[in-house]
Amino acid sequence: MNNIKSTEDRIESLETALALQDQNVEELNKFIIAQQKQISDLEKKLDMMVRQMKDLKDAVAHAAPQDDVPPPHYGQV
Repeated sequence: MNNIKSTEDRIESLETALALQDQNVEELNKFIIAQQKQISDLEKKLDMMVRQMKDLKDAVAHAAPQDDVPPPHYGQV
């Protein structure tokens, strides 16, 4: 009888541990999904910034020297 009770206790303990492990795996999965969404959003923002920087670089490269004059008030005291 003692052996049966001990086996039942062990099985119950294993079932409890498995339930906790399943819960932890689910929480980690949700966390990973949220992180992946954040990474994707950051990659999109980075791509947009890279495009903007290239556009600015192209605009500066094609600017005529007369476009780069100081404002009229510059140098006045």
